[in-house]
Amino acid sequence: FPLSPRAPVGTVQPPEAHPRPEGGSLATTFKIFLLFAGLMVKVPVGLYFSCKLLLFQSLLLMSPDDSGFYATIVAVVGLHVVLAVFVFIVWKEGMPDWREEKNE
Repeated sequence: FPLSPRAPVGTVQPPEAHPRPEGGSLATTFKIFLLFAGLMVKVPVGLYFSCKLLLFQSLLLMSPDDSGFYATIVAVVGLHVVLAVFVFIVWKEGMPDWREEKNE
């Protein structure tokens, strides 16, 4: 039901529909980027020190040099996992909603 721009006082107008930008909003994308930027720093550093001290030196009784080498490998693998999850989420967010269009 079309309403004039100057509807009488007390008339309830339906909210205007704002089209959703394709691929999500910019604020959501920026929040995801900030989250993963923090994870890209914290995950490798945390994995390195925790694996070096707790796993390799304490449990497996390796030398500090050997434990540092293996902890570096674990940290690099952890970084790649974070990057892969980030790329997947951003790729999924940017995909068009072809399933919704197909059902219509």
